[in-house]
Amino acid sequence: MFPFFSQQTTSIPATGLQTFVNVSKRYASGLQQIADLNVQTIKTVFEEGNAVFRAGPNAKPADMLSWQSTLFAEAPEKAAAYTRHFLEIVRSTQTDMFNEARAPLAQAGAGMKQAFESATPVALFSNAKQKATHVADEAA
Repeated sequence: MFPFFSQQTTSIPATGLQTFVNVSKRYASGLQQIADLNVQTIKTVFEEGNAVFRAGPNAKPADMLSWQSTLFAEAPEKAAAYTRHFLEIVRSTQTDMFNEARAPLAQAGAGMKQAFESATPVALFSNAKQKATHVADEAA
């Protein structure tokens, strides 16, 4: 019925494989970004902890308590910042993956729309009229 259909069915497996590869790349990119965020977080924690240890024996107990209270006071803000960055990475990765998976479907839909628009309305209506007449004749 539609001449493009046989061409499109042969390209469906190739398109599916390409879509899978592209989605996998997006997923791996998101994992890499999360790993980078974790490495950066660990480096920051160690650097802040080393500042306390560098003071060493010269530090007074009052200094240790002030550093400790400062580090504990900053912890919720830093946890919230980490969570924001993490969720931003997850959302952008998810959006990229959905857009990548949706692209071939949009192309197929555009092809179907074009095929329906290019079909002659006269032929479609004459077919419908013939079927309606045939059904009416059988009922009578």
